[in-house]
Amino acid sequence: MFKINIKTAWRSLLKNKFYSAINIFGLAVGLATGILLLLWVQNELSFDRFNKKYPDIYQLSAHFVDNGTDKTWGGVPGPLSVYAKSIPQVLAAVRIHSEFDQDISNKESNRIFGGNNMAFVDSGFFSLFNYRLLEGSPETAFPNYHSILLTRTTAAKLFGGDAGGYHAAIGKVIEFRKEPFTVTGVLEDFPENSTLQFDAIFPMAYYAKLFTGWGGNGDWKTIDADLGNFAFTTFVQLQPGASPEETGRRFSAAYKKARNGDSQAQFRLQNLASIHLVGADGNTSSLRMVQIFMLVVILLLVIASINYVNLSTARAIIRAKEVSIRKINGAGRRQLFFQFVTETSLLFCFSTLLAALLIYLLMPLYNTISGKNLSVDLFNTGTWKVAAAAIMGTLVAASIYPAIVLSSFKPVKALKGTLSPGVGIAALRKGLVVFQFSISIILLVATMIMSKQLQFIQTRDLGYDKNYVFTVPLPDEVIDRIAAVKTELKKQACIVNVATSDAYNFSDINSETSDIDWSGKVPNSNETVTQVCAEKDLIATLKIKFIEGRDFSGGPSDSDSYIINEAAAKMMQLKRPYTGQKISFHDKKGTIIGVTEDFNYQSLKVQIKPLLFFTFWNSKNILYVRTTAAQSRQAIAAVEGLYRKYGGNTPFSYHFLDVSFDAQYKTDQRAGTLFNAFAAIAIFISCLGLFGLITYTAQVKTKEIGIRKVLGASVTGIVQLLSRDFLLLVLMALVLAVPVAWWSMNQWLQGFAYRITISPWVFAAAGLLAIVIALLTVSIQAFRAARSNPVKSLRSE
Repeated sequence: MFKINIKTAWRSLLKNKFYSAINIFGLAVGLATGILLLLWVQNELSFDRFNKKYPDIYQLSAHFVDNGTDKTWGGVPGPLSVYAKSIPQVLAAVRIHSEFDQDISNKESNRIFGGNNMAFVDSGFFSLFNYRLLEGSPETAFPNYHSILLTRTTAAKLFGGDAGGYHAAIGKVIEFRKEPFTVTGVLEDFPENSTLQFDAIFPMAYYAKLFTGWGGNGDWKTIDADLGNFAFTTFVQLQPGASPEETGRRFSAAYKKARNGDSQAQFRLQNLASIHLVGADGNTSSLRMVQIFMLVVILLLVIASINYVNLSTARAIIRAKEVSIRKINGAGRRQLFFQFVTETSLLFCFSTLLAALLIYLLMPLYNTISGKNLSVDLFNTGTWKVAAAAIMGTLVAASIYPAIVLSSFKPVKALKGTLSPGVGIAALRKGLVVFQFSISIILLVATMIMSKQLQFIQTRDLGYDKNYVFTVPLPDEVIDRIAAVKTELKKQACIVNVATSDAYNFSDINSETSDIDWSGKVPNSNETVTQVCAEKDLIATLKIKFIEGRDFSGGPSDSDSYIINEAAAKMMQLKRPYTGQKISFHDKKGTIIGVTEDFNYQSLKVQIKPLLFFTFWNSKNILYVRTTAAQSRQAIAAVEGLYRKYGGNTPFSYHFLDVSFDAQYKTDQRAGTLFNAFAAIAIFISCLGLFGLITYTAQVKTKEIGIRKVLGASVTGIVQLLSRDFLLLVLMALVLAVPVAWWSMNQWLQGFAYRITISPWVFAAAGLLAIVIALLTVSIQAFRAARSNPVKSLRSE
């Protein structure tokens, strides 16, 4: 029986080549798109789950409630890992302190590599996480302060050879911060789906030694005692079944006790598996994007299935006599049902093969757009699960209803020619077309609004000029001669201005502190300011405007002078004139000498926060250079020349501020690009189905069209006759899509503190575009039918 069903299905596909091709191609495009998106979703949801203990691993974060606003820091003080030992629910605690864009060198072969991401970790790091050591042992990874673990790639860079030649690194000496470190192990490169990404790892004991050598932080001389430095990313492993909420309260109580009650900090725990998609402050924008993509997968597969359902039910009358003859010859409804399911399954086999070819061809482009490195691994069970979910879900959605309809015909009515498809089937078919185009219009609106928001971000006045400014991280050798470097650079015609600061990326400054005091400050309040250590001319280099006061002078008086922004003045409730008022910062009393206009030094997704410029730290290791569009190359060359002169062969790197700014919104830009593709694919699949339906309609009405033409009907009139119903369906889709699109995109825009207002013209443009595309699709086939010879049309009937 199965063999007969296959033969019959194959003959049916060959007999109806046109409709078979439409169904196969439409389903293949839907399947290929769905599987690609599901691979992306699977990758996003897989982050950090390779760690076997991830269900019980949590990250600590600090929360301060100030005037009803919850301020969140992802880092916590070092002593919390000490408190963990006295909390019964905690099995282990590990601190990580990160440093980015650092240089390490192999003096023997004169190799120096910059841009490395370093981490200082506690000894229990490898007991908590499942990062693999290729060489060395987790138990003896850090035998002393001057031990270092390199990743496979970093070891290959430093000691030559390819990534497989890492064995030679063991026992070798590298230099970091002018100190020697012995390589005691080589790590496999951190997985792409790991939140933690480092090039080298040092023992926390070394950082603790440095901290004490620097004099600590005020009265706190060790990292285990420093209650004011929220610089440690801290993970804890809880007892199975332990409450993270209760554990967080115990950490909060221990910290408050250590501060003699002078603290309102609350520490909360977030599971390791969720930190990639959910921020420490509870922001779920990344998780919502994954959920939206998952919804888009389902909708695209449903749209592809609708084409098959529509064409199958539309052609039901043509197949009615076939079904009736089979029933008269003894075929039961169940037998016919499985016959049509077999026919759909065979068509799906061809669609799946074509989808696999499309995935193979599109994967490189898809990875470029999505920023991922995805692949279809045939030996990965996860890949098969994704493919099976997409294929089986679509197969069930597309096959069941047409099989039921086609197997339910009454033989007598069908043979007499009195069978009609029924109001229910016709209404369902129209409803499915409306649904298809509603989804297409929603995706069109989404792409337009995303594009406008991203354009708004790129053109918004940030309060400073990011154009033609680049930064250069400076090694100690250059910093020691920074005065001479700046003097020489200012003589260059290609350089407008230069200055130094500790802000690595001026579009994403996150160094906050609550160690500030002023007259009238409420006791135990949790107000914080973003701190920027800078010298004279940084504000001028970035063209930040003053509303009152002046810049630093470059003299000794700068050490007790402060510049704040408007938000800081409002936070402190200062009255004009602001200049001359006294404040204390890090226990150093000083005077406000200037107040700048508010400017966006962080993502436009957050409101501008209070900020303070000061000068007295010796950490101004980032050079800011303003040049011009025509002379940027000469400016870079001039800076690099002096860098080489004083810094030797230390790697030279630079970053333009506008590029760093745009990088903050790379995820949103990629989402916008993907939504463009989704909208195009959804419209293509919908129009493919529409094309099939209008072709079938023209075929059914061949005799009617011929009679109308004989009676004098024009081509335009016949095109209108065939097109009118379909265009009405698209208009209905527009009406249904507008409120859904407005609500969903309004929710997306809530993630931006500074955003556009949704214009009604967006919906009008999207609707008009959908109507034009549908009109072209329908009119092409309707015009062909209207142009046909009426004599041939009547003869064919």
